[in-house]
Amino acid sequence: MASPAKLYQEEMHANIGFFPTWLPGDKIEIGDIGVLECGRFRRMASLTELDIPYEITKGKSTQNVQYSSTEGTRIATSAGTAVAGLSKAEITVEFAQEGAFIFHASCLQPLEMANRLAVSESLLKAYQNGKWKKEWVLVEGLHAAECVTIVISQEGSASLVLEVTAETPISSVLLADPKVRLSVTSTRGKMMNLIGERNLHPLYSCLRLKDPLFGTVEI
Repeated sequence: MASPAKLYQEEMHANIGFFPTWLPGDKIEIGDIGVLECGRFRRMASLTELDIPYEITKGKSTQNVQYSSTEGTRIATSAGTAVAGLSKAEITVEFAQEGAFIFHASCLQPLEMANRLAVSESLLKAYQNGKWKKEWVLVEGLHAAECVTIVISQEGSASLVLEVTAETPISSVLLADPKVRLSVTSTRGKMMNLIGERNLHPLYSCLRLKDPLFGTVEI
């Protein structure tokens, strides 16, 4: 059976179109070169190390993204209270299968490789010169997030209870709002969790060389 990390990666890539960073807090940058292993990007080198120049462009718009695994995830919010001008509530996250997860990210901003065509041509030359391996992939785009909450179940049954504190009334599930304070009050079962972490790169995309049985290698 696939690992929870692999299940998380496969569903996120199939539905969001990007690979999720694993571990979620790991550092990953455009221009990194590596291999994909069991749901994880393992860095091997970089374009800088191969003397291949590249440029990065930053998107002007941002967006909030909330995604939960299609099966085995339930989120419930308790009735809130107000104390000394602060609103408080409890959020319970329950998982009914291994690999079930929630992914909440706020202010996602895209960063992309601007000179993609020139880099692609350089990769083909590096391959022809024996400096590029077929199994390598290149990180050519990613999303930076202001705040991220990710919880992944590593067992068939697990749960997590969060206390939410905000200066405004709590009317919905806010697990990656930078204005909201989150704290874990109880857990059951084995989970990987990242709660309210700031300034991460939780999503990325890759380029890979295609080596057909007949014909030339291409991007």
